[in-house]
Amino acid sequence: MKKFTILNNPLLQDIGLKLHEIEVESYEYREYTQRLGLYMGIEISGMEILPSRKRSVKTPLGSLTTEVIDDSKIGIVNILRAGTTMALGMGEAFPKASIAFVSAWRKGVKGNMKADSDYNRGIQDLKGKFVILTDPALASGVSLLASLDVISKYIDPKNTIICCLHAAREGIERINKEYPDVHVYSLFGPSDVNEKCYIVNGPGDCGDRCFNTH
Repeated sequence: MKKFTILNNPLLQDIGLKLHEIEVESYEYREYTQRLGLYMGIEISGMEILPSRKRSVKTPLGSLTTEVIDDSKIGIVNILRAGTTMALGMGEAFPKASIAFVSAWRKGVKGNMKADSDYNRGIQDLKGKFVILTDPALASGVSLLASLDVISKYIDPKNTIICCLHAAREGIERINKEYPDVHVYSLFGPSDVNEKCYIVNGPGDCGDRCFNTH
């Protein structure tokens, strides 16, 4: 599929399986999603897509210079609620990044999936930055599209990516159609969705699983 990449690092895949496993408790789920954000951040750091800079340090025997990630030029978007702990983990990978918040949730309207978004904070700080949206489950794609619409005037789609745990074909295709320059990175997919727009063989409702709600 266009603009879709599977991250098949075995360590990431192991965390991904834990986040699908039905027996995992909510406190464990929060820990694993935060670790997912951290490790995905480290993984994409080696893909030559993030802003970088040269850094030099003095050593006991001289000096050393190398290329490092310029995390001050990165903006992370936490898609509330499900993306919260994942965004915090991504923030551990990029400690100087700004973290914006967008509240987006989906609902069925006359047989179609729609998304509401009535709260955001810090989106203006995304301007001029490489932007990473975190949302564990990309199912129908309507919540992520609503979030992209909210932040659209502050971002460059060519410098914007989505990081998720599991992506459905339907959601990827929606993103491709509306924002063709936005790349999706996932551990699993592309998968189908069921009649309730949950990912078949997917993790379920990641927000509920994180915060022990129904």
